[in-house]
Amino acid sequence: MRKTSILSRGLVLMLPVVAAIAAAVPASAAAGPATRWLTVNADHSVSAADTGSAVTPLALTSYISNENTIGIGVSRDNVAGGYQAILPAHRRTDGSPLYWSRAVSFYIGAGGCADAKYFASGAWRPAGSFRGPVEVLTDQTIPGESVARWAVSNHRAC
Repeated sequence: MRKTSILSRGLVLMLPVVAAIAAAVPASAAAGPATRWLTVNADHSVSAADTGSAVTPLALTSYISNENTIGIGVSRDNVAGGYQAILPAHRRTDGSPLYWSRAVSFYIGAGGCADAKYFASGAWRPAGSFRGPVEVLTDQTIPGESVARWAVSNHRAC
């Protein structure tokens, strides 16, 4: 498998990330009737025991939209192995079932090809066609955009 980065200029450093933290912490320092307990799971998802105010989700920084009729591999961290989850057809990484606040790459398997595009200056712009097996690293900063928006479409055999 190879990795490629979109839009990047210069040196790209790729390191494996190994982190799994499972803990329960109170949302406030003072325990009481308004305490809200958050549990950070090994996959970085958060669940809460509701005894107080609502939990504020992390701000959305990037997403990948799967515009295909089959699932594609996606990652929110740069990990070995190509992808962390399968994003179902016609879904985005910031929605059901993943609810990620960022997505850093998508994966196209062996024998497959797909096209990618990103949103900038009010329009979707082509980012290229990719032949698998490949993990495509998506830029997390797009000039003029507060959220890096990516879409993968036209998945086909090649």
